[in-house]
Amino acid sequence: MRQTRRDTSASFGLSVIWIWAGFLLSLWISWHLLAKADFFYPFWYDQAGIHENIERYAPDNRYRDGFENTSRSERLALFHGIVEAIQHQGNGLDTLAYRHNGQNVLLLRPPEIGHLQDVAHLISWLNRAGLVIFGIWLVIGLWRFKQRQYMTFRQAWWILGIGLCLIALLLALVGPEKTFYQLHVWIFPPTHPWFFYYEDSLMSTLMKAPDLFAYIALSLVTTAGLIFTLLLYGIQQLERPFRPRKTR
Repeated sequence: MRQTRRDTSASFGLSVIWIWAGFLLSLWISWHLLAKADFFYPFWYDQAGIHENIERYAPDNRYRDGFENTSRSERLALFHGIVEAIQHQGNGLDTLAYRHNGQNVLLLRPPEIGHLQDVAHLISWLNRAGLVIFGIWLVIGLWRFKQRQYMTFRQAWWILGIGLCLIALLLALVGPEKTFYQLHVWIFPPTHPWFFYYEDSLMSTLMKAPDLFAYIALSLVTTAGLIFTLLLYGIQQLERPFRPRKTR
């Protein structure tokens, strides 16, 4: 009896790991898909007050002039350049520029370039972690298939949903902005600046930081949920011929 309970607990524990590995894998896929669309920046630019933020703070920038005179298409292109750079080890960050009085003005200062290179290194590390998570998800999935450990949509989403609700509750208690800043403290080197006032950073102004990151996080989680659902659906279709049929 005890052995059966241990086996059941182990099976449930592996199922939980499999579900969460699948969701983290979905988040990883979501990141790369949304990166191709610049994380919907053109939409957020119009809907989240980014244009107004640039018009308000760019004239007060202490290090760069004339950014408030750039066009919408120039600003979208610069953000696209940042996304491309952080997806490719930070290459090209030091060449991003806009036109002012007939001259090219570099968008980013050295501290901003350093922070974005840290972000690029983090993404490279997460890409390696994503491959490890995929391996875990695949191995446990094959084991579950061999053991005929099938799971319904409802069971999978209950397991995932409870965890997501707990995370949301924790964020609500701590505060999303405070959590965002604390993660920066934990993740990035203490000697590397990562907080920039709008008056000191066109990068922050262009992104309306940290507001844009909240919208990106929402887009990532939503897209990951859709991908996760598709993964479950595809797996269920593969398992269908092997599932025991219900008897009336």
